[in-house]
Amino acid sequence: MLLLLITILLSTETVFLLLKRDRKSFLVFMSALSLFAFIFGILIYIAKKGGITDATSVLLFGPVGIRRWMQYLVMTLGQLGYIVAIGRTLFPLFILLSAFSFSYFLLALKMKRFWWILALPSLLTLIVYIPDFFKCFIAPESGAIRSVVYASRSLSYIYVIAASAVMVYEHHSITSSFFKRRFLTKASILISLCVVFALYANQDPAQIYLFYSNDYMWNLGLLYLAPGISDGMYAFVMVISLVASISGCIGTFKYIRVILDDEHEEIELRAKANAASLGVSMFIHGTKNELLSSRILISRIERSGYRSAELDELKGLNEKLLERMERLRSSISRTSVHLEPYSLRSVIEEAEEKARRSQPDIKIDARCDGGIIVLADSDNLSEAISNIAVNGWEANKAQGNHDSISIRVQIERLWVSVTVQDSGGGLPKEAQRHIWEPFFSTKNSSSNWGMGMYFARRIIHMHLGSIRFETKSGVGTRFIILLPRYEIKDGSNE
Repeated sequence: MLLLLITILLSTETVFLLLKRDRKSFLVFMSALSLFAFIFGILIYIAKKGGITDATSVLLFGPVGIRRWMQYLVMTLGQLGYIVAIGRTLFPLFILLSAFSFSYFLLALKMKRFWWILALPSLLTLIVYIPDFFKCFIAPESGAIRSVVYASRSLSYIYVIAASAVMVYEHHSITSSFFKRRFLTKASILISLCVVFALYANQDPAQIYLFYSNDYMWNLGLLYLAPGISDGMYAFVMVISLVASISGCIGTFKYIRVILDDEHEEIELRAKANAASLGVSMFIHGTKNELLSSRILISRIERSGYRSAELDELKGLNEKLLERMERLRSSISRTSVHLEPYSLRSVIEEAEEKARRSQPDIKIDARCDGGIIVLADSDNLSEAISNIAVNGWEANKAQGNHDSISIRVQIERLWVSVTVQDSGGGLPKEAQRHIWEPFFSTKNSSSNWGMGMYFARRIIHMHLGSIRFETKSGVGTRFIILLPRYEIKDGSNE
């Protein structure tokens, strides 16, 4: 059972590494691998030592054949002890480095650069536990044995506790609920691994090295492996291991799902946009020619001296259609943006102006510190924010309310979060699945061609950012734009 649990955990983190392929996934994988080596070594030791009941054997090994295979596995005590030493020493190191890699407060950022400082004590521990070195210099002295055991045990607990403290501090420092939820998914993976490790962390390699020695001491190993301990104690430990392992697997799968969903969504939207681009270009070209012909015809009628309200209305409609065609062409053909440092407040103010040109009655409650600077193409980014705000306003009016569209800005470590929230009826499930697709719209109007959200997402991605939404029926929808943080003036940097 225990062997199966740690195997599943390692397999899950292997999938995570293969999909993500970055420093964070590598560190988590190495944490799982070192934990696997540690517990695998303990299980081999238990199998060779014997003295456990059949019920306990099932809890630890599962089928009896696995236990027998481990029992008769050809391996010296030195080799077995060093496997345990490697796993027990490296897991705390990798779990602490993983915690720092998922965090963005000042100390965490520094430790990502000076990780080798944390590695030095672990490297020294591995040198001390080299079988020949331990046998020659440590084993002859009982005082030296105790010093090494307590030092290595303390180092393991200090690193694991420090990793837990880093995750708690990072979670406490995050102000956005969206970021908190995303971080909890990642933190649950590390916490689960820490819990499993803590259950077996007291097992010291020295107990294995001294198996046949007069200095063999039970307090160098797991207390619940001592003679006379009931099967109930093993069952209790297995239950905790099971819960922690399941939690770690669920957290990993949730994180993997987010990665896969993002990649699948991006590929699908790109394919749909590419498929639509050629047809749309032909449509725009033909329609613009017709509209330009209409403009010439209207101009001739005006020069003939004919005037009427209907002609003025027709002229205005023709010009609006030409403007929309140009905007549609621009949104389809745009492949790059020109990024410069801009005050985010000025970008949002520009977005407000554009929103009011589209919806003169729109109410926007925007709050943004004037010192926040982002790299932006101001015209395009403001257009993207404007599209989201206008959509929200139309959702409000569809519900019969005229509440203000809320725009809030928060600093979250390396990101600037721009939240645009309405109080409409929320997005139906069908709309949630297609909201980013080109030409998808829930509005039956000649002025809504379904390009606003597609354009907004594309522009935000060109700014090296991302956009997410949260919606609740009858309450409203919240769009969260994440932009890389560039600079915060007036001493408000972290």
